[in-house]
Amino acid sequence: MKKSITIKDIAKKLNISTATVSRALRGSSEISKETKSAVMKIAKEMHYHPNLLARSLINKTSKVLGVVVPTINRQFWSNSISGIESVAYKKGYKVMIFQSAESYQKEVEIVEILANSMVDGILIAFSKETQDYAHIEDLRERGIPVLLFERVCESLPLSKVITDDFFGAKCIVNHLIERGKNRIAYIGGPLSLPVCMERFRGYQSALLENKISFDQDLVIEISDFDADFSSNAFKNLWHSGNRPDAVFCFADILALGVLAASKELGIKVPKDLAIAGFGNDDITKYVSPSISTMAQPSFEIGQLAAKLILKEINFEEEDEFVFRTEIIKPNLIARESS
Repeated sequence: MKKSITIKDIAKKLNISTATVSRALRGSSEISKETKSAVMKIAKEMHYHPNLLARSLINKTSKVLGVVVPTINRQFWSNSISGIESVAYKKGYKVMIFQSAESYQKEVEIVEILANSMVDGILIAFSKETQDYAHIEDLRERGIPVLLFERVCESLPLSKVITDDFFGAKCIVNHLIERGKNRIAYIGGPLSLPVCMERFRGYQSALLENKISFDQDLVIEISDFDADFSSNAFKNLWHSGNRPDAVFCFADILALGVLAASKELGIKVPKDLAIAGFGNDDITKYVSPSISTMAQPSFEIGQLAAKLILKEINFEEEDEFVFRTEIIKPNLIARESS
């Protein structure tokens, strides 16, 4: 992104906090007239970002939130967006929705579009490719509130709403073990993605606590969250001769792929193979056999994310805003597949 003058530069020039600069530019009633005047003067002199300056000078907000998700054709993300919109609408805000299509480059471009569109805040779930967060740091320097949800970077000092993925994975693998399974495979996305690593760690932890040997050959890392990918991966595993008696999948869509493959191979579920997913997509209770899973309250996650970012947007105290991380525990839904 093109480097521009930020509120950090203004704060340094005036020897005040970035929070004070941000609120002064927004016309907060909690900031003294003298401070507002000084901030406005320096902002003009330094040619501060024109869109934000224009907004501050007329003492208005856009009443628009930007939302960036990896895709909108998965139930978790669509439900989360619905939760965000339900809270935003009640508070008089509109929502602009973008999908990165799991592309880091597209995510960066979307963030720049939103930053230049005068949104009041941005809620983002990172793409599977995202490893660099300079575009998020740039938003913070511009004084634009940002909240991360589900796919996050722990080191970024921002509010976050996440599922307890370690707990959820450990819980459902323990469930499979309680059903008498001890050769449990794991099929998931790139372990470079923190959410994938957390569920993988939960899987490993359950095996360790139950004194079941970890077999790296039963771990399959696929490049896309797609049923065809998991179906083909499972077939290859089964044909290799290193056959599991259960499979825990990172997401329900992957579990559906494994279920389809097991039917094609004539495997009896759950007698010969137990299958478990994560997410509790609606379809998991209607397929036969129905799929055991961990239920994520995706709508409520979206609602909580919206409430947190609106709290930050409307924060009008001289002190720095204190970021919060909300961790939501999923619930086990045991069904026919296990």
